[in-house]
Amino acid sequence: MAKKGGFTSMWKTILQIALAVMLIIGGLSVFIKSAGDSLGLIDAVGGLFNGTVKDIVVYVMAAIELIAGILLILDLLNIKQLDKLDDLFLLIIMIVWIAVFVVLEDIIPLFKGKSFQIWDFISNLAKDAIMISAMGIIKAKI
Repeated sequence: MAKKGGFTSMWKTILQIALAVMLIIGGLSVFIKSAGDSLGLIDAVGGLFNGTVKDIVVYVMAAIELIAGILLILDLLNIKQLDKLDDLFLLIIMIVWIAVFVVLEDIIPLFKGKSFQIWDFISNLAKDAIMISAMGIIKAKI
């Protein structure tokens, strides 16, 4: 949790809550089969795996995303025993986010002849960079 008091601390806390909610919703959307962020995850993983393996990878990644979101919320309660655990899950999510969303969903389709729209590419890349940056700021425990 951020230091008590101060303007930076307040905005870091808001960022942490927003990130936690996004991770929880992203993880839950896979399990309840709703549209949204999970479709990007399913499409990106589907480009690499097929059938049962794809389902297992998607569900494991969704579970990690959900757990990371819950741990971020619990981190606001300043439970010292969870500090290393939420750092670990956040690091896993950061690596997965880079691998799945940046590499599989943004960069690899460029080399597979997929129709290229520069604005869509830049927009998606910017969203992914914001998510990774937010995770880095939260992990830094500023």
